[in-house]
Amino acid sequence: MPARIPMTERQRAALLALPDSEAAVVRHHGLDAEDLAAIGTARTPATQLSYALQLCCLRYPGRHLRAGELLPAIMLDHIAEQVGVDAGAVADFARRAPTRYDQLAAIKARFGFTDLSRPARGIMMNWLETEAMAIVDGRILLDRLLDELRTRRIVIPGVSVVERMTAEAMLRAEADLIAAVDNNLDADMRQRLDALVDEKVHDRQSRLSWLREPEPRVASASLAEILEKVALIHRTGISRITVDPVHEPRLTQFAREGVRYTAQAFQQMRTSRRRVILLATLRDLEATLTDAAIAMFAALMGRAHLRARKRLEQRVAISGREGRDRLMRIATVLETVSRAARAGEDIAAALRDIMPLDMLDADAAIIRRTAAPHRDDVLSEIAAEYRTFKRTGPQFLQTLDFHGRAGTAALRNAMMVLSDLDGDWRKPLPADVPLGHIERRWHRHVVVAGKIDRTHWEMATYGALANALASGDIWVPRSRLHRSLDVLLAPSSGAALQPAFSLGDPDAWLDQRAAQLDSALRNVAHNLAGRDAALFAGERLRFPKEPKDDDAKDDEGRHLTLACYDMLPATRITDLLSQVERWTGFTRHFGHVSTGLPPGDERAFLATLIAEATNLGLSRMAEVCGAGSRRALLRMQTWHMREETFRAALACLTDAIHAEPIAAWFGQGHRASADGQAFYLGGPGEAGGAVNAHYGRDPVVKIYTTITDRYAPLHQTVIAGTAGEAIHALDGLLGHDSNADLTALHVDGGGVSDIVFATMHLLGLDFEPRIPRLSDRRLYAFEPSKRYGRLAPLFGHRLNRDLIVSHWPDIERVIGAMRNRTVTPSLILKKLSAYRQQNSLAAALREIGRIERTLFTVRWFDDPALRRTVTAELNKGEARNSLARAVAFHRLGRFRDRGLENQQTRAAALNLVTAAIILFNCRYLGRAVDEMRQRGSQIDPAMLSRLSPLGWDRINLAGDYVWSDHLGLDASGLMPLLIKPLP
Repeated sequence: MPARIPMTERQRAALLALPDSEAAVVRHHGLDAEDLAAIGTARTPATQLSYALQLCCLRYPGRHLRAGELLPAIMLDHIAEQVGVDAGAVADFARRAPTRYDQLAAIKARFGFTDLSRPARGIMMNWLETEAMAIVDGRILLDRLLDELRTRRIVIPGVSVVERMTAEAMLRAEADLIAAVDNNLDADMRQRLDALVDEKVHDRQSRLSWLREPEPRVASASLAEILEKVALIHRTGISRITVDPVHEPRLTQFAREGVRYTAQAFQQMRTSRRRVILLATLRDLEATLTDAAIAMFAALMGRAHLRARKRLEQRVAISGREGRDRLMRIATVLETVSRAARAGEDIAAALRDIMPLDMLDADAAIIRRTAAPHRDDVLSEIAAEYRTFKRTGPQFLQTLDFHGRAGTAALRNAMMVLSDLDGDWRKPLPADVPLGHIERRWHRHVVVAGKIDRTHWEMATYGALANALASGDIWVPRSRLHRSLDVLLAPSSGAALQPAFSLGDPDAWLDQRAAQLDSALRNVAHNLAGRDAALFAGERLRFPKEPKDDDAKDDEGRHLTLACYDMLPATRITDLLSQVERWTGFTRHFGHVSTGLPPGDERAFLATLIAEATNLGLSRMAEVCGAGSRRALLRMQTWHMREETFRAALACLTDAIHAEPIAAWFGQGHRASADGQAFYLGGPGEAGGAVNAHYGRDPVVKIYTTITDRYAPLHQTVIAGTAGEAIHALDGLLGHDSNADLTALHVDGGGVSDIVFATMHLLGLDFEPRIPRLSDRRLYAFEPSKRYGRLAPLFGHRLNRDLIVSHWPDIERVIGAMRNRTVTPSLILKKLSAYRQQNSLAAALREIGRIERTLFTVRWFDDPALRRTVTAELNKGEARNSLARAVAFHRLGRFRDRGLENQQTRAAALNLVTAAIILFNCRYLGRAVDEMRQRGSQIDPAMLSRLSPLGWDRINLAGDYVWSDHLGLDASGLMPLLIKPLP
C-alpha cells in the first residue's frame, strides 16, 4: 500500500478544492492588467472566460481545471465580472477539447507554469526532506508543499501524488532520526534500554510501567521512590546523547506516544525504533519525575511546619493548664513566706512543709524560660520532623543537579556539606559550616550557646532550599517547571521570531500614573466631607452597601426563566452531546496522538467523555452504556484525550456559545471571571490531595475555572487544595484558544495579589476583583500621605519610583513572555510571588501593583456600577459551579484519581460537558423566546439578561447512558419545543 498522510476524506478533498468564499476568491483570483491582456487574445466571450478560469485555477488551488467540474458560483461570478463577460458563457466552456488544451499550453508558456516531472520532482523531494526534519504533522508538511508548488508555479498533479511524496519524506525523516540516534547508543546503553521493557519489578509489572506510576502519597518513602526512578533514568545514560535541535519536535512526538505504549507494544517494535522512542520517553519522564520530586520535597517541608505548628499549639494548651496549677503553687509559696516572715518563723522549714524544693526549682526555671523576651514559634518544634529528611534529604541533593544564582553561594555550599555527610551523624559538621543562608528566625535555634545545633541547621538548610526552588533562585536544568528564569522566559527554538516586547518609556508611564493617582486620591479626600460620616470612621474607609434588587423585577425574571425552561425538551446527556457534536463537530479536535485523526467511534468517545465528566469511571460506564468495552473506552481516553485536544474542543464550544443570539443578552463578550471549586477526594485519590481547613478534615483538590460573561467556559486547571488562586487567575485569560476578545477579569478574594494587579495592567487588561476586607488594605501614593487629608492614616509607605525604573527591562521581559505565551502566567507568577520581599524584581512589580490597586480601590468606592458588575459576573461563575457539581455527582462527587494527569483529564471533561449543556440551553432558550413572542407574549428585553443557560432539570444526567435511535429532529437539527395549546 502506498504511504499516506492520516486524513479524513473531507480533509483530503479540501486540499485542492476551488475557493467558495468571497474572502478566498478575492484573495486568490484577482486579475491585473497583464492577465486581462492575455485573456483578451481569446476571440469569444466563452473562450475568454475559459482562459481566465484556467489561469485562476492554476494559480489557486494550483491544479488543472477539470473537464465538467462544477464551479462555485461566487468564484465564477467574480472572474466573469473582471473579464467583462456574462457568467452564463461558461455553458460553452471548452466545448471543443482541443481549444481547452491549446489554451492551457499557452497559459503555461506565457506565465511560466511547469509540470511536476523530472527534474522538478527530484528538487521538490529534496526540499520536502529538509522541511520534514522539524515537522511531525504530515498535514502541515503537505500544506507547505502545496504552498511551495504554487509559489514555484509547478502544477499540482493530484492529491494522491503530493500526499505520497509528503508521506515518503516524513518516513525518511523519521528513519534518518532513528538511525542517527541509534548509532550514537553504545552496547551498554542499548542493553539498559531493552531491560526497561524486558525486566520486571515484580511478576506483573515491567520497569517501564513502574517508572510511569503516578506519584504516591506525601511521605519520605514516596520521595525516595521518585528519586530512585530518576536515578534509574540517569543510569541509562540518556543525558550523554546529544540531539540536533531540529529533531526535537519529532522526539517530543515520540515521547507523547511512548508514555502511552505498553511494554508489550514496545517489545513488538523494531529494535532501533524501540530504543529511540524509549530514549525520548525517558527524557520526558525524567523532567516529569524531577518536578514530582521537587513538589514532594516542598510538600514534606510544608507538612513538617504544619506538624510543628500543631505540636506547638498542643504544648501551649497543655502549658496553659499546667501554668494555672503552677501559679497556684507559687501563690501558696508566697503566702507561706509572708506568713513565716511576719511570725518570725523559719522560712526554709515552712517551705519544706508545703512543697519539695526540687519542685520549687522546676517551677522557677519554667517561669523564667516562659518569661524570656522571645516568644515561642513553630521552629521550636521542628526538630521532631528531622527523621523525615535524615535519609531522603541527602538522596534528594545527590540525585538532582542543582544550579543557582550568585546570591545562593552559601546555600549551595551548605547543600554540598549535607550531601557529603549523607545523614551519617558519625561524621561531624565542618568547622567552617556555612551559615549565610540561615534566615534570621532560625538563628536562635541553629546557634545555641555558641555551638551549631546540627538538627536545626540541616532543617534550616532544607527549608531554604525549598524556598529557593519555589522562587527560582535555585533551579534544576532537567526539570520542566523548575528551570532557570532566563530559560523559562526565552522563546522556544521552534517559535517564530517576534520583535522585542516594549512597554514604552518608564518615566512617561510613571508620570501619567502618578498624576492620575494623585488626582483620584485628592478627589476622594475632598468629597469625603459631603458623604455620610459613617463611610469614614476609625481610620477605615467604609464602603457603601449596595441596595437590594427590585423584588418585582426578580419575580418577573424568575417567571420568564421558568416559562422558557418549561418549553425545553427533555433529553439524555448522551443525546445532548450528540446534538452538540452535529452542530459544532467538536470531537474532530480530539486527534489521535500518533495519527491526528479524530475518534472513529463517536459514541464510544462520547461515552468516555461522559464517564470522565460525571465521575462514573470507565469500568462502570462500559457496563451501562453499550457503546464499547472498558478497553475500547480506555483507548479513547489514552490516545485522544489530552490537554491540547481538550483546549481546542473547548474553544470550539466557547465560540459557538458566543455566536448564539441569546448569549448577547448575558454579557458583552469581553469580560471573564475565575473561581475555584473544591472537590473532595476518596479512595486512592486521597493520596493526591491536601487538607484545607476551610473545607474540613478531608483532602481536596480545586478546579480553577474561567468563564466569559456569556457563561462560556474558557479554561480550567487543577490546583492543590491549599494552593493560592491568585497566580492562576491569568491562565484562562491568556491561555485559551477561542476567538473571544477578553479585556477584563473578575476574581474573588483568593485570586487577588499586587503582582496580578501589575501584570494585568501592563498586559493592557482590566483587573476588577472583589477584594475581601478592602477597607483594611493600605493605600499608596508617590506623594506624602498628609497631602490627602483625612485619608492619611490609610496609607502605607511611599511608592518607590526608582525601583520601578531600574527594573523596567526585566519587567518587559516577563510581560512579553506572558503576552507571547512563551511561559504559562501561573508558572512565572508563582516564582515571583515566592520571592522574598527584598527581591528587587518582585518588589518592583508589587510597587506597580500597589499603584493599580489603589486606583481600583478609589474606583470601587466611587462607582456603584462597578461594584454591581463585579458581583454579577462572579455570581455567574458560582452558578456555573452548581452545574458542574450536578454533573460530577457519581461516587458522592469525590474524585478517586490519584495522579494529577488523571485529575486534569476529569476536570477538562467536566468543563467540556458543562459547555455543551450551556450551548444546548442557549439554542433552545432562544427558540423558546422566539416562540413566546410569536404567540403574542410581551417580553421586556431587560429581562432576557436575567435568563441563565445553566439549568439541567430537563437533562437526564444519571444512569440512562444510552443513545436514542430517533430523536425526531426538524430540518435545523433541533428537537421540537414542548408548547402548551393556547386557552
